Amino acid sequence: MNVKWKTSALMDDIPLRYKFLIILLGVLIPIISINTLFYLQTSKNAETREQENLQISVERAGYDFMQMVNECVAIGNTVAADRTLNEMLDYNYADYDEYYENYDNVLRDRLRQYSNLHSYILWLGVYTTNPTIQSGNSYFVLQDSDKNSEWYQKIAGSKEKVLLTSYLDTNPMYPNQKKVYISIIRKMDNYPGLLKHTKYLRIDLRLDSLKELFAKERDYMTLKLIDDKNRIVLASDQSHDDAGDSQLLSLPVESGASGDGAIKDIIRPLGPANYTQGWNLVGTPERKDISGELRHILRFILILALITTLIPAILFVVILRSYNLRVKQLYKHMKLVNYERFETIHMYEGKDEIGGLLRSFNMMTEKIRNLINDVYKLEIQKKDLELERVRAELNYLQSQVDPHFLFNTLNAVLVICKKYKYEQVTDIIRNLAQILRRLLSWKDDLVTIEEEVMFIEMYLQIEKFRFQDRFSYELDVDPGLMKYRIPKMSIQALVENSCKHGLQSVKGARLIRIGIHRSYEDLIITVEDNGIGMNKDKLDWINRNLHSDDDTGKNIGLRNVYKRLKVYYDGQAKLVIESDPYVRTAIVIQIPLNQVQAQAGGEIHV
Repeated sequence: MNVKWKTSALMDDIPLRYKFLIILLGVLIPIISINTLFYLQTSKNAETREQENLQISVERAGYDFMQMVNECVAIGNTVAADRTLNEMLDYNYADYDEYYENYDNVLRDRLRQYSNLHSYILWLGVYTTNPTIQSGNSYFVLQDSDKNSEWYQKIAGSKEKVLLTSYLDTNPMYPNQKKVYISIIRKMDNYPGLLKHTKYLRIDLRLDSLKELFAKERDYMTLKLIDDKNRIVLASDQSHDDAGDSQLLSLPVESGASGDGAIKDIIRPLGPANYTQGWNLVGTPERKDISGELRHILRFILILALITTLIPAILFVVILRSYNLRVKQLYKHMKLVNYERFETIHMYEGKDEIGGLLRSFNMMTEKIRNLINDVYKLEIQKKDLELERVRAELNYLQSQVDPHFLFNTLNAVLVICKKYKYEQVTDIIRNLAQILRRLLSWKDDLVTIEEEVMFIEMYLQIEKFRFQDRFSYELDVDPGLMKYRIPKMSIQALVENSCKHGLQSVKGARLIRIGIHRSYEDLIITVEDNGIGMNKDKLDWINRNLHSDDDTGKNIGLRNVYKRLKVYYDGQAKLVIESDPYVRTAIVIQIPLNQVQAQAGGEIHV
């Protein structure tokens, strides 16, 4: 308890600005630490991702190259298995004519078909020790220069039947120059009975095709093809057309870190086959791309760190200034209280705790200066008065029922009774009695649409009795809406308005239509007549007065209905008047169904 008290007292002695500084450091240090760790982890992830992408690129290039090699090996196997070809090459011809006859009939296109089918094959031919054939096209007699060549010495000294080799040989386009060759050499010794002469099949690959294959990966890395003597045979960043021994430079290939210690060179052995032993594909990543990505990550982290530190710092300054200024003002005025000067703090108080203190201080000084005015009592009285005003307005609106129709009906009954000697007034008197009885029995202001429709129909029968055959009405009500509750006499007031103002001045047939329907999520009530209607100016005047709070003493029925709807349905009900003089006048009420259900207590399910 004592330690806790000492710690609390120590914090209480620290000025407010230094407390905020401690809070700021407590926020900024974790943010900087998190950004640093985020950069390190992101850089590591980027290097790992680049390493994986480079591995995929090398694997893809190696797979495509081996597809070429394996297809060439398959071609070599096919040629070596061609018995007819082996017989023709092992046969000793008597003269040139006999050889050329067999050449034209069998040998001419025997090998050319393969180079025509595979664009990556530069040349395909057979070397043999048979001196009776004529060198040319795809068949050559082994000469001393051939036996001294690197490819011959490799295949002759090897126990393998197939050999993948690289070497320098004469460039056919420039005999004085040499160029790099990549060839698949195949011994043709499948048939023991056809071994009088040694035969070798040589398939040269197009270096252009290999460069195109390597060029697909140039955006990611530099690829180098390394032969079994650890020499660079082909590199994607070098030309293979230049002569010189430098094209087969020895390369000490090591699997290790790159120059910047980030991404390692990737070495992929070409395959497990004997003829690819010692051959490798080496991928060297593009350092500038990797460094560029790391710089981009660093720049992003720095911007993020700047934002995440600058925003808290700005907020700190703003918050400190807000607190410090108001606390200073409060401290200054509280010191004035010691000198019996109760001055109100005139500044924006704010809604936080300091603002609450300022408001409390101002209220305290106000109470001391003026003990008569009790702010809380005045506020309560104000609310009570407001509530009473709303209640009075509601009672006023509910009491404004136009009694004209009652007097008109009584006059009509009186006239008809005198004219017809009381014989045809039974129904009308009964309807009138039911109307009066229902008006007296309705205690709640909300009634069902079914009750409102019954009330309207009794009223319309009375009006039909007045106008006789010159008056008719139509009721179109959705049966599913009958149980909904609406303010009583809200529709009747509109019907009465149509009879009183719309139909009395019309000669001929008078018609009123009442429709109650559902439209999407709204309850639509329409009262339409074919009376005299009104022009646009009068319609605009009625709409303005309908939505105005000034009581002009006119259109009381419409104002009564509209205000009651606003009160009951939270201002979401709409009342629209449409008129075409001497053609049609319609009053449309639109109420959200959820508001109607809420007034009904939620018990209606349609």
